[in-house]
Amino acid sequence: MSPPPPPQGVVKPEPDPLITLKVADQEGRRAFHTMRMSDRLDVTYGTGTFMFDGSIRLLGFKTAAELDLEDGDEIDFFAAMVGGGWDDGA
Repeated sequence: MSPPPPPQGVVKPEPDPLITLKVADQEGRRAFHTMRMSDRLDVTYGTGTFMFDGSIRLLGFKTAAELDLEDGDEIDFFAAMVGGGWDDGA
């Protein structure tokens, strides 16, 4: 006996595609991260800043789809810096 045909009007959900992002730091090291388009980036706050296209700061609660990231995109990582400021020598 063959299985019954699927009911009409039922749409099969699209599979959630995987993408691989390249993460580059200031010293030129690269890491690769594979994730689904619906996964949140979950950027660990306090470790540094993640930027895309040199000017778009990535927020950890957004998904790759919400940020229009594509397979092979490169994200820049800038480590958190402590200190700095003006020293007048006094």
